[in-house]
Amino acid sequence: MDLRQIEYFLAVAGGESFASGAQPMSLASAAQPMSLATAAQSMSVTKPSLSQGIRGLERELGVELFHRVGRGLVLTSAGRALIGPARQMMRSSAAASTAAIGVDIEPKGRLDICSAAQGLEGPVARIVADFRRRCPGITVRVSELPRGDTAEQVLADGVCELVFSYWPPEMSELSTHIIGVNDYWLALPPQAPLSVWPRGIKPAVGEPVSLTALPDLPVVGVLKHSQARIVIESSLHAAGARTRMSTELAQRETVGEFVLAGLGMAFMERSLAERAAASGAEIFPLSPAISLTYGIEFDPERLSPLGKLFVEGL
Repeated sequence: MDLRQIEYFLAVAGGESFASGAQPMSLASAAQPMSLATAAQSMSVTKPSLSQGIRGLERELGVELFHRVGRGLVLTSAGRALIGPARQMMRSSAAASTAAIGVDIEPKGRLDICSAAQGLEGPVARIVADFRRRCPGITVRVSELPRGDTAEQVLADGVCELVFSYWPPEMSELSTHIIGVNDYWLALPPQAPLSVWPRGIKPAVGEPVSLTALPDLPVVGVLKHSQARIVIESSLHAAGARTRMSTELAQRETVGEFVLAGLGMAFMERSLAERAAASGAEIFPLSPAISLTYGIEFDPERLSPLGKLFVEGL
């Protein structure tokens, strides 16, 4: 078995090439037939060469890694089990190559991160920017946690090395590192009339809005399954606040646009609220504050040297 065979396997298994930087697949999507031609193109090799490499790897391991279905391939149980270790082998190989050249060289390679926390774009961007300033030779790829997967699953499958999540984390047996707190602010459409405010009195700029004195406007929000909405609604319920929904959105990034269009008010992560304010929305902090603690989850046994650099710099 050689690394080229492993890279061929990953390219066929999920359209993923560590050379091309393609997106790692979630094993939840592994039941769909995969095209040899597409994988060969991503690897810049011929289809027969790729097929021979896969068959050679299967002979080495003594198991079938793929079922042949028409013109495509579907992972067997053995193939699914190999995904995580194969990704780890490729990351370890890149780290070994760097170490062999010399310890004083700038670290290079790619670090894969997933986010299971909606509304963390601002904090994640700041953390990644700080890491890139320290390690400019490392490319960081950030993707959303695949729907239906847990942090433990994607870490075991090698989809990523670190998962950003809100607290409490979903899998307590993983190593964790708390990073900060994400505050939520109230955002209103531009020039909302004074009549929507209790007694017609609008708070001054920067003055907190009490959860017991919210404007009389419907709410633009994300779907019910999100952790942010659960926390927001729990806080409103505890304060005895009553609200009504105008719009539920699957994409949280679009909430600000719907607020600006006059569809209602929204409880938005602060950086997103400030972005909406730059386009004309009115924003206010809340009292009591609505916030979510966030951090990262990881498996120290699976961390590459690049992943360790990231964690050590937090």
